[in-house]
Amino acid sequence: MLIKEIYHKDPVTISDDATVKDALTVIINKRVNGLIVTKKDNPKKVVGVLAIPDIAAATVPRQFRKNLGMAAALYKQGFFHEMCAEIKDKSVTKVMRKNFEQVSLDDHILSITAEFLRGDLYIVPVIENKELIGVVTRSEIKRALAYGMGLKR
Repeated sequence: MLIKEIYHKDPVTISDDATVKDALTVIINKRVNGLIVTKKDNPKKVVGVLAIPDIAAATVPRQFRKNLGMAAALYKQGFFHEMCAEIKDKSVTKVMRKNFEQVSLDDHILSITAEFLRGDLYIVPVIENKELIGVVTRSEIKRALAYGMGLKR
C-alpha cells in the first residue's frame, strides 16, 4: 500500500510564529494530536512537527528529562502549572521536532509504519516537490491496518 492511497489531504498546520498556547488551542479545537509547523511566509514549507508529547515534554525541566524519577521526587504543589505558564508564550519552534520523518506519495506504508512505533510519532508530513500536500497520522495507519485485515473502513 502506498502513501498516496492513505494520506490525509487536508493537514492541520500552524505558522512558525505561533506560540505553544496557540498550538494547543488548535490541537484542542481541531481534535488532532499533532500539527505541521510551516513558515509564516510560505505555508507549504514545513519546518517542524508538533504533537502533544512534544508540548508535554516541554513542561519537564531539561535536567530531569533523562531522570523522571528525580523530577517526580522534587515535585511541589503548583509546579506543573508553573511550567505550563513558563512555556505557553514560547514559540512553537522552541518545542517542535525539527528532525522529523517525512514521506512522499510513492513511498510504501511500511516505510513509515515502523517509524510510528520507534519514534512515537503522531503526525508525518507528506511532501512532494518540497511542498506540504498532506499528512499521515495514526488514524491513517489505523485505517490502513483495517483495510489490510479486511475490515470495513
